[in-house]
Amino acid sequence: MKRLEILPSNNTPHILFDVDLNIFLIEGKSFPEDSKDFYRPVIVWVEEFNATNPKEFKICFNLFYLSSSSIISVKQFLMKTVSLNNAGTKVTVEWCYDEDDEDIKKTGEDYQKLTNLNFLFKINE
Repeated sequence: MKRLEILPSNNTPHILFDVDLNIFLIEGKSFPEDSKDFYRPVIVWVEEFNATNPKEFKICFNLFYLSSSSIISVKQFLMKTVSLNNAGTKVTVEWCYDEDDEDIKKTGEDYQKLTNLNFLFKINE
């Protein structure tokens, strides 16, 4: 499976999906000009990953800001991970947030309710 890395910019998160290192990370600020276009390779990667029939998939989110269009794109990504889960992959979402950031925490809780995936909520140290 090919590694996917999108380096962060002033308005986009760092994305690193590496099967060999078992790292699946989305971290930073997310307010790209075209959220759908920015997250397209991430969604395609997960679709291809699903075809490999993985046993486990743990994705770590550590987002500081999400625009409304990013919230929709991340939801679309998470719905793809629901497909993984339904196919027998043990999916875990680690949702990290700053202790005083109730908005990011609530966004994670909303995603958890929407997807019924196993979420682990962690406060950043």
